[in-house]
Amino acid sequence: MSKTVVEYTARRVTYETSLPIKDVLAKLDAEINKPGGGPSVFRLLREAKTRTDLEEGFNTLTAGGTFVYFAETAYHRFLNAYFGTTSTPQTYVYVFGNPLIAQSMLKHDLTGALHVPLSVLITEKADGTGTKIVYDDPTSTIPVPASQGGPVNADLQAATEQLSQKLEKLLQTVLG
Repeated sequence: MSKTVVEYTARRVTYETSLPIKDVLAKLDAEINKPGGGPSVFRLLREAKTRTDLEEGFNTLTAGGTFVYFAETAYHRFLNAYFGTTSTPQTYVYVFGNPLIAQSMLKHDLTGALHVPLSVLITEKADGTGTKIVYDDPTSTIPVPASQGGPVNADLQAATEQLSQKLEKLLQTVLG
């Protein structure tokens, strides 16, 4: 048995807006085709037999967008239940992505699967004045060297930068 530990630094990005969380969620749901995603994504991943099946399926599921909805967790619900309160600000973690984009990174390093599909936290500001969206920049979490001080794969870095740009564009559309 052997164990390798590689330390790296990630960048956490936070957007803040005065938009109410319901409006942010509605815009995000539309941009990532929430109604067409979820179970359909997992069915496609389970049943696709060819590259063509995957490409046609995900081009349909993204509905002309870049990403498709996978799942979400409503953290405020379980925290309120656990603590017997009703005061936890609405807080969701959305999981979304596009395997056609993910493959551009995973072909270089399968450990990138730790960070795709993407996870984004959407939370109501505690004072009720708007919403925050928080995520870890994929460019800082996916291209990690195999050993401490080792090189980062340049093709992986480039593919991850494209993913980060697509995520930024999505969030600016949602919040704009």
